[in-house]
Amino acid sequence: MKKHLKLFKNIIFIISLLIYIYLVFIGRNQYLYNMSYSMCILLIALICLVIFTYGIISNKEMDFKNNVNLYIVLYLTLLISVVFFIGRSEIKLYSWWYSGQYTPFNTIRQQLSYGSALSIIKNIIGNSIMLMPLTLLLMSKNKKYNNLLKQLIIILPIIIGIELFQAFTHTGSFDIDDIILNYLGTVIFTFLITRLSIINKIKKLFYTDFKIKESLKYILFYFSIFLLVAFITLIFLNSLELLKSSIINLSIFNILWR
Repeated sequence: MKKHLKLFKNIIFIISLLIYIYLVFIGRNQYLYNMSYSMCILLIALICLVIFTYGIISNKEMDFKNNVNLYIVLYLTLLISVVFFIGRSEIKLYSWWYSGQYTPFNTIRQQLSYGSALSIIKNIIGNSIMLMPLTLLLMSKNKKYNNLLKQLIIILPIIIGIELFQAFTHTGSFDIDDIILNYLGTVIFTFLITRLSIINKIKKLFYTDFKIKESLKYILFYFSIFLLVAFITLIFLNSLELLKSSIINLSIFNILWR
């Protein structure tokens, strides 16, 4: 039974991920389906919920570790959406980039001196916490990543790669302060949760069935699938309503124009 359930979970994961890719990465679908930051986060969170509830049913360390790998894939998919696609210009490779910002702490000083509260939250706090989920997942996957040097091998290339790719695709500009904030945030986060022994408590959440009754485990699993399917259905239905509204408005305009 549980073997079939694992296959079912994997099929749901693959189909959901393909739907997400279609909604966000293909053409201008993100606008057609109104895929904002919050919509993307919610869809990814619901896919994670299905994976998490399956882990509760399985209650095996191997499956828990595999689930963490799936969380990492989903997080990286969301990260790519946020930094390269949502609300950004179409990706095209250029042989040149916009003038970057190469003076350390210059953008940070400018933001703190002249930026609005929303701008500070988005550019300073947002950049500081952006890679914390990946840090947490790496530490949950293997305790060797509790070491900052081990994390450096993975985190720093991702940070620099994002800045360079944004620059060459014109989906953003190179800013040394983004690199500083991204990495400094992960360093502080890693230091705090390892020194305070919080990581062990957090890790237990990924490797436990919470001693829930077997029947309730299945209820939670199928209910999480229901929520995921319902949310995806609403996305497509909302798109149809927007399309109908556009057609009606266009028809009215043509009538009035005549």
